[in-house]
Parts: sequence; structure tokens; C-alpha cells
Amino acid sequence: MSVPVRATSRGIYHPLLGTNVEVRVVARGGTPAVARAVAADAEAAVVAEMERLQDVFTVYDPGSELCRWRSGRLDAVSAELSDVLGAAQHWWEFSGGAFHPAAGAFRQRWLRAEAEQELPSAAELDELAARLAVLPFRVAGRRVERIGDCAGVDLNAIAKGYIVDRGVAAGRRDGVCDVLVNAGGDLRHVGDEVVRVGVENPDAIGGRPLAAVVLGDGAMATSGSVYRGFRIADQWYGHVIDPRTGRPVPNRPSTTVRAASAITADALATVVGVLAWSEAVPLLEQVSGAAALAVRSGGELLSVGEWHQTV
Repeated sequence: MSVPVRATSRGIYHPLLGTNVEVRVVARGGTPAVARAVAADAEAAVVAEMERLQDVFTVYDPGSELCRWRSGRLDAVSAELSDVLGAAQHWWEFSGGAFHPAAGAFRQRWLRAEAEQELPSAAELDELAARLAVLPFRVAGRRVERIGDCAGVDLNAIAKGYIVDRGVAAGRRDGVCDVLVNAGGDLRHVGDEVVRVGVENPDAIGGRPLAAVVLGDGAMATSGSVYRGFRIADQWYGHVIDPRTGRPVPNRPSTTVRAASAITADALATVVGVLAWSEAVPLLEQVSGAAALAVRSGGELLSVGEWHQTV
């Protein structure tokens, strides 16, 4: 009786979701050639699904489904867009507004402030926050209704995680025993292996990780202000903005979340990156399997949940 052999197919795809995307598939087969073919076909299915959904959610193509819906040119939406809008509504409600699918309006204002080298006034930010205090759409089941101006809805904070999850699902088939997708830090893994994922030290980029998390079936996502932000008058403001106030959140170099799915990890990384730690912990404890590792300025580490971490 022959023993099945294993083969790995791995590729790096760019540009995809605005970043480098690593796809790794391990498959079994009766011969090395069969195992390689199964793995390669599954990898191709992962990438095809991610490219298809990227076209649904991109805000850079006026013809995308999201852009047509938010501009009022489309009313009946796909199951995929309905699912992600519904998830956005859930996390906005769950977080008390710390997660907001239209927070891109604040980012645009801060980008203009950087270009003009002048801080937005407190009155302007307060007015913008007041306009965003109510979600501009409502989802009930698969029915989506616009109840306000949806032009600023971009879903960027969770659409990438959703696409990663769907890509992994597309790669699961007979003969495939392990699938990993890493989209610029949004990572999902399923299968009979475990992976060791390093949590980067924001004070030593490229150096020794702060921790290495052993991940079986699950996902991780990181939010932080090390790479992205706004420099105004020699002052650095991180890109993580509290949508309740319109102000960048200070003292949050990095927040990494572990969860069952990439869309959940994505949403929670945003929420934990915005809320005070004392507010974030009770919310995290309500999400089964969720854990977070936050880095504060000066290297202070805060964690909640089960990490299975090593160094």
C-alpha cells in the first residue's frame, strides 16, 4: 500500500489588496506529481477568489460594486457586499463606535492637513465626528438600506480580512491538508500543521520579534501607527483615528489580535487600537477565542487571552 506524499505550492502576489500576498498550500497525493498539481490548483483557486472579491470592494474603481452602491447607482447588492456591510454594522454597534466603516473621511481630512501643514481645528473635527455618529446604512438579514450619505463608506478595516477568509475557503478541497494566506499582516491559516508567526517590535523594525505566536486553525491581524500616519510641523500623528472624536490615537505603536477568522481579527485590531485598554479587555473577553497583544510607547506590553506565545 503506497503512502501519500506531500507537496507545497507557494507564491507571492503583488499588487493584490494593495500589498504583497503570500499563499501557501500543502497537498497530498499518490505521487509527487499528483500532490503538486492538487496544491497548485488550490493555490490558483485562492488567488482567483481574492482577485474577484477585490474587484467587489475596491474604492479605487468607480465601477466596483461598493462604489456603485455607496454612490446610489446600485440598490440590490451581492451576498458578499451584504455580508461585509452587516459585519461592519455589527462591529460598530459592538464597539460603541470605536469601529466605523466610514472613518476614511477622517483620514482624508488628516491627509489634507499634512499636505497643507496645518492641523484641523477642533471645531471642524467635532463637526465631522457628529456627522458620523450615526451609521449611514442599515442591514437586516441580506437587505441593505442607505439611510444617510454613504459616499465615505470604504470597509477597508474589514474587507481585507473577509477576502483572506474567503480565499482560504476556496483553497480547501480533497487532497489539500493545509492553507495559509498572509496579506500584509492579515493572516489566516487552516490545516493539520501549525505555523509560528512573529509579532514585530515597532521600536525595532526588522529586528527580533516581541513574541512568536504558535497558530493552528485561526487568524491574526495587526494595526499600528509605525508605518502609516501624518507628519505635520515635525510632529508625527499615527494613522489610527478614533472615529468618535476624529483625533489620532496616541501611544499605540502596535496592536495584534488573534481570532478564529481574519475578518474578526481585522475588526478587533481596529477596536483595540482605538479604545483604552480598560475598555478593550471586556469587549475582547466577549469574543470566543480572541486574544490581543498591545505595545505601548516605550515598549510596554499588554495582553489578554491565550497566546501560546514563545520568544
